[in-house]
Amino acid sequence: MSVVDAVGWLAALSSASLALPQGLKIAVSRSVAGVSTLTWQTMLIAGLAWTCHGLLTGTPQIIWPNTLLAVTSGWVLWQLCRARRLRPIITFAIPVAVAALAFGADLVLGPVAFAAVAFVPGAVGQTSQLRAILRSADTSGVSMVGLLMNLVNQILWLGYAVPAGEVAVMCVAFPIGVLIAASIASLQYRRTRPAPVPQPAPA
Repeated sequence: MSVVDAVGWLAALSSASLALPQGLKIAVSRSVAGVSTLTWQTMLIAGLAWTCHGLLTGTPQIIWPNTLLAVTSGWVLWQLCRARRLRPIITFAIPVAVAALAFGADLVLGPVAFAAVAFVPGAVGQTSQLRAILRSADTSGVSMVGLLMNLVNQILWLGYAVPAGEVAVMCVAFPIGVLIAASIASLQYRRTRPAPVPQPAPA
């Protein structure tokens, strides 16, 4: 096995476990505070779309981990549906439809078109999580471990994609990694910022 293949499999194993920290945090804490539903819809899109891309290109490093990512992202999304009383049919139908669109673009127009279609929901999802972290009064439901794992995952995919010439992965991993890094910095800031000093009531 070449070094490039080894990095690809490391990235694959990392992808397969991306949703687990957030899913476990919600299951244990019963809190979804600060967790963006849209982000997990886009994670499901990513799992489904990249699984199809892997099948099309015959790349097992992409197929198997993204299949697991789709399953575990679906688990997180299901927990969000229950906690927020969302309609599961609508919540899950949107990711399936967008993933199908991305696969169609891959099939008809090629990997660059697929990357463009796959990038948009990923960027929207990560921006949504960043916004939730910045605006939510409570961020206790957000898993820092999950965010860190996601950042490492994007770095690993870049390490695989550049020497392997996997254009679609390169086009998506770098900008998504930047957005995840911004979420990590924002969450760290929110959790270490001193609590505001209560102001005395006016006399």
